Amino acid sequence: MPGRKRDHLNERIRQKLGLLLQRESADPRFRAVTIVDVQVAKDLANATVRFSCYEAGTDVKALAASLNHAAGFFAQALARSLDTRRTPRLYFSYDHGFDYAQEIEAKLRAANADPEKTP
Repeated sequence: MPGRKRDHLNERIRQKLGLLLQRESADPRFRAVTIVDVQVAKDLANATVRFSCYEAGTDVKALAASLNHAAGFFAQALARSLDTRRTPRLYFSYDHGFDYAQEIEAKLRAANADPEKTP
């Protein structure tokens, strides 16, 4: 599958997974999950789904384990809505990008609040 088609499939899976997490999942923790990125392998057998969680204090390891446990449910629901020959096996991993951004923002605020402390 050429790159442009696979990019389109990545985006469709990201959108549909976001809707599934918000509307059809039984676990209330999944409603706080945002799908950041989806990368489908060239053979369409596997897809890595990177996610973030906007609720503070969430145990992301337990959340990732729960998402990976429910990956079969999500893949089955995707198979019904996607018009592809194969539905990739989903692997969820936490994206630390938002955590790093918040940490940097907090440091910048602290530096701006106390300009005498900066060398």
